[in-house]
Amino acid sequence: MLRFLPILLLVLWECRPVPQTEIYRFDQIVVTKYPMNAPPAFPQSFFPEKAQLLQSSEFKTSHIHTKEASLLLESEESLEMIQKRIEARAAQGDWKLIEKSEKNGEVSYLLEGFIKKSLSIIVSASGTNTNYIRFYFRKHSSY
Repeated sequence: MLRFLPILLLVLWECRPVPQTEIYRFDQIVVTKYPMNAPPAFPQSFFPEKAQLLQSSEFKTSHIHTKEASLLLESEESLEMIQKRIEARAAQGDWKLIEKSEKNGEVSYLLEGFIKKSLSIIVSASGTNTNYIRFYFRKHSSY
């Protein structure tokens, strides 16, 4: 009986419920719970490798152009690794790190991109092995 325990655990793990994607549309605003993909406004190179997307929202000025967006995700990657990834990515040059601050167990980053774009990233630790990352994107120009 004990020799089948690892197989049983594997089958049960694979059969766990997968959160169902929910999409809500309000004119130019789209809110998604458990999205399959992040909004295209976010550079995914800032994301941890194994992250679960929990919620996203987008405000578009047209079908193509995103004016504002937000994203919440969780990751089991350590807080230090997440910070290293963000800072290394910001050092590549297309996103300039304007400010970094730490307060109440959260680390906040403010970055500026080309053509008047800004990106805020807030990394917070939970009491468990999970860390939460919130992204906020805003385009300040109309082109």
